[in-house]
Amino acid sequence: MTGMGADGALGSQCIRDAGGDVIVQDEASSVVWGMPGLVHASGFCDGAYPLDHLATEITRRVLQSRVPRTHIEEKSYSTLEQPAK
Repeated sequence: MTGMGADGALGSQCIRDAGGDVIVQDEASSVVWGMPGLVHASGFCDGAYPLDHLATEITRRVLQSRVPRTHIEEKSYSTLEQPAK
């Protein structure tokens, strides 16, 4: 999530209550730390990432959810961003 205002906190709670993950844009890369900051402070945040890493983190989490945990390797952003050979 990125943005401003408090409208994301309630939605984040619903997502977490349903078993989902919530990630937000980190403070350092935010122009306004409004909504991401409130979600982060609420405790409904599973991670805070720079804006340019959010898509990679979403991809990593989706791929991780499709593979048995015993076969998952932690991958760096640079590994995930490289095109497949």
